[in-house]
Amino acid sequence: MKKLVSILIVNWNSQENLRECLESLYEIDYRNFEIVVVDNGSSDGSVDMVLRNFPKVNIVRSQKNLGFAGGNNLGLKHCKGDYILFLNNDTLVNKTFLTELVDFMEKNREVGIVQPTILFYRPNAPLHNKINSVGSFLINSGFLYHLNYGKEFDQSKYPQPYEIFSAYGACFLTRPDVIEASGGLFDDRYFAYFEETDFSHRVWMAGYKIMILPKSIIYHKGAKTAQKLPSSFIQYHSFKNRLYTYLKNFGTVNLVKVFLPHLLICEVSSVLYLLVRRPGYSLAIQKAIFWNIANFGKLLKDRSKVQNKIRKIN
Repeated sequence: MKKLVSILIVNWNSQENLRECLESLYEIDYRNFEIVVVDNGSSDGSVDMVLRNFPKVNIVRSQKNLGFAGGNNLGLKHCKGDYILFLNNDTLVNKTFLTELVDFMEKNREVGIVQPTILFYRPNAPLHNKINSVGSFLINSGFLYHLNYGKEFDQSKYPQPYEIFSAYGACFLTRPDVIEASGGLFDDRYFAYFEETDFSHRVWMAGYKIMILPKSIIYHKGAKTAQKLPSSFIQYHSFKNRLYTYLKNFGTVNLVKVFLPHLLICEVSSVLYLLVRRPGYSLAIQKAIFWNIANFGKLLKDRSKVQNKIRKIN
């Protein structure tokens, strides 16, 4: 019998996107799955829509917006599957995508996370085959390089699965034992942004591989929740979480080689934002740095756990 897959979706005021996502899931050829939707205090009727149209879905309600990180952590407690699929509410999936992901994981137990090819969903375009994510890689500046982002996807150029540094939070498959070995899922204090990279980093350190399975494909509308948030809010959480992740996860060599230059880049960026009259962005970066300083005691405890209990490889 096929393994049970828990499909975990976090939703906040995105009723129509959620409806289309759930409709596509009920068309897939993998039958042994449950869907857990965490509603982050929506006020747009999302819960009523699910209750009315998708009675088999398990709805977990939060009275307040816990963010992407907190919402997934809450939902994970309600998942019973042998595998957990994390999926954004603004995605549409191919019929075979989950069968392909599970089969790959069953044959490759050393893999801790597998991500499908994620293409942008552009219904008015002749072909929606622009790349959203085929893998993210850490570079020496401390930023991520998103392979071939925005380019045309040609299946023949991606004939085999390959290793990546970070899975993309819009869709990836993992197992409960991998989450446990990596010290848990997301940090609740991250709220949103970079939480999947922090998790991916810890999965690597726990001794697992993270891979892309190119033949498995889904579509992502992209930034449908982020569009409702102020840009300075996004900048603040992106910088805050990235700095904390590196301080917590890097070994001593990469703290010097990657983190210190990255911190310098952050400060230079803050000055440049002032020069181009975007003070909100500049303030967001400074707030992100100050948050890390203010949480230094907790950081040391988290770093000790990662380096001494989770890390199995250099």
